[in-house]
Amino acid sequence: MERIKRYNLITNNIFFDNFLVYLPFWFPILYILISFNNPPLAPYLFLVVLFLFAETHFASTWLFFFDQNNRKWVKKNSYKIIFLPLYIILMIAGVWYFNPALVVIAHYVASGFHVTRQSIGIAKLTKISSNLNLKIIYFFSSIFLAVGLFRPGIITSNLSSTQGNLILLIITFLYLILILVVTKNKNYNFDKFYAILTGVFIYAPLLFFKDRATATAIGVGMHWSQYIVLMWCINFRKLKIINESKRIKKPLLIRIIFVFSYAFIMTSLTYFGMPQIKNNEVNYSIFYLFPLLFQIYHFYLDGFIWRFSDPFIKKNIAKFIFSEKVN
Repeated sequence: MERIKRYNLITNNIFFDNFLVYLPFWFPILYILISFNNPPLAPYLFLVVLFLFAETHFASTWLFFFDQNNRKWVKKNSYKIIFLPLYIILMIAGVWYFNPALVVIAHYVASGFHVTRQSIGIAKLTKISSNLNLKIIYFFSSIFLAVGLFRPGIITSNLSSTQGNLILLIITFLYLILILVVTKNKNYNFDKFYAILTGVFIYAPLLFFKDRATATAIGVGMHWSQYIVLMWCINFRKLKIINESKRIKKPLLIRIIFVFSYAFIMTSLTYFGMPQIKNNEVNYSIFYLFPLLFQIYHFYLDGFIWRFSDPFIKKNIAKFIFSEKVN
């Protein structure tokens, strides 16, 4: 590990940086623990996670448009930010009419690329200098995504309740050692190792779970945690500056209400439009299409609003990722 004297902070706290951003393994551990020991609760757990994490993460993207300076940038780049994706969305809607399964597969691939790109971005925040480490993330994500597309759950075993909980206990113990013990040692920078580890294993659940949606939620929940923390830290810091640190309650409340309202609507559409299998055929509902379209736009838009090579994004987004440095 690299010995350090200073440490960039996202959340103002080294523990929460590691716990929520660099190594959020708590998410898959809790998800598997609850669903494994309470199988009847699994469908409800999926919906709760969809609402609290997945859709709030998607909704957090739209907070970009709440900022006046960002809207000016959007207006200046309206073709690539508004009109081009609108054409793409209309085209996808047309494809849905003839072959909805193709749209679902395209969404899966686009999501995989988007999540992997964020894993690379998180790793770069730790100042990783070796391209080999980034290629490792790409390699394993590609392998796991391919398995999930063609044969999810390729590695399965019928574990007893005792065996399963024992494995979870061991994993939890190792995780707590990494988070609690290692975090206390401020002489070494472990965030690089954590970021690579998360990027590598984010799609690993596809090897062990035959249900692709569940496997994706278990792993990509780490991505949702990372994204939510980053977006809200950026928004909170900008609000404090714009509103002179004291009058942020109202704009902050508006954003919170928007995010959870959006999440509720999209979760409801997903629930009522969930694909149904009848006579060995998958039937898709138009309600299922709407969340997919907004998610695809999220994948597209993130390719621009996190592009730090753009001077505007570097000044208005990258500048607010880290709060301070501590010795």
